Amino acid sequence: MLKLSSDYLIENELSEVVRLFFDLDNTDVSIDCFFGDSAPYIVVNGEFYHINLIGRPNEKKFSRLCKSELYRVLSAYTGKTFSWGALTGVRPTKLGYEIAASGEDIVDGLMAYGVSKQKARLVMSVINSQKGFSKSLKKINFYVHIPFCTTRCNYCSFVSLPAGKNQKLIEEYVQYLVKEIECGVKTLMDGGYEVDSIYIGGGTPTALNEEQLSAVLDAIPYNNIEYTVEAGRPDTITKDKLDIMLNHGVTRISINPQSFSDKTLAAIGRAHTADDIVNIYRMAQGRFDINMDLIAGLTGETIQDFEHTLNKAIELRPENITVHTLARKNGSIIKVENQAITTGTSEMVDLAYKLLTENGYEPYYLYRQKNMLDNLENIGYTLPGKICANNITTMEEFYSVFACGAGAISKRLLDGGRIERHANLRDVKLYIEQFDERLAKKTKFFL
Repeated sequence: MLKLSSDYLIENELSEVVRLFFDLDNTDVSIDCFFGDSAPYIVVNGEFYHINLIGRPNEKKFSRLCKSELYRVLSAYTGKTFSWGALTGVRPTKLGYEIAASGEDIVDGLMAYGVSKQKARLVMSVINSQKGFSKSLKKINFYVHIPFCTTRCNYCSFVSLPAGKNQKLIEEYVQYLVKEIECGVKTLMDGGYEVDSIYIGGGTPTALNEEQLSAVLDAIPYNNIEYTVEAGRPDTITKDKLDIMLNHGVTRISINPQSFSDKTLAAIGRAHTADDIVNIYRMAQGRFDINMDLIAGLTGETIQDFEHTLNKAIELRPENITVHTLARKNGSIIKVENQAITTGTSEMVDLAYKLLTENGYEPYYLYRQKNMLDNLENIGYTLPGKICANNITTMEEFYSVFACGAGAISKRLLDGGRIERHANLRDVKLYIEQFDERLAKKTKFFL
């Protein structure tokens, strides 16, 4: 249990740092923080530490500096360090952009918050890859959510339903989803928005049958823009579905092996083999740009297993490879069942960076999640000229997002960088039952 006090109302932010160092379910920790102008200090379980806080910056930066001082103290107290230092947010690149805008060196600025030089340089590389992208109040990304999957992976915490048992519900869901898409297109036209990219995600969009997939794609009128469909499960992809997507202007698909080990695929709950991935990849290759997701730290995997997966992905040479770090998310099987954690995840992530950059890939976006192994990150790599713009503009929150479907979250970017959010109901049945009322609210939200 944590007992934390501070003379400023930032206990929530400080507790995120504490959780890096202590398992609060099994450890009692008492921390007192005094950040006032005169002789600031931190006391950890009775041990006293002087700290340095220079000046009184704006509130946001002051909170970060307080977190950094607490990180430094807890690192000294426990002997532990973490590669992202005191940063606990989803988007470390945002801080990198702020540092660059102030005229300070990105690497030096990040290291002041305890970030390792390796990760600080990674942020700088990502920001350099994103040159040419910037915020726009009128550009928008159009997102469509399909909350159905063939099986449930042991690391997944998304609200998704088994496709096989819910065919009637899927049919009804598609009818309402199509209506929401069509109303959304009109709303965006009336609002003078420019749709920059389309992304259909899930769940597994290709868990829909051919007729259902066609109905969803028919409702989307945009052409000649980046258009991505997650086709992550090879057991859901057919030649007919690939043809349907190509005929509707889809330019990019995701084929996500996560691992090229059959033993691992079975352990995490996937209903396909590594050979299935290769066969579907060959079927789609040359017709679309292909994104491929891999996960470091999967159940039972060794560094040798992960290296095999990396080498196989590099051999196939998709346009994008995203290396995710496993996160023990609330509601996932690995969290609920307290499954054993793979060791060596940091080494896996480092190996991915080494092998991918040596083979012509460059990092172009990154983000973090809570409860990631070793407090690491997810990194998207691209071949030259093959950036997925949606990944940058959505993750960096450069554009608004109009999101359709159960559980989808729309974002509206406003003057001054402020962002407002509008969430659809996550439960599919409630999404259908309250459809008209919720759609009216979202239309008002964007207009």
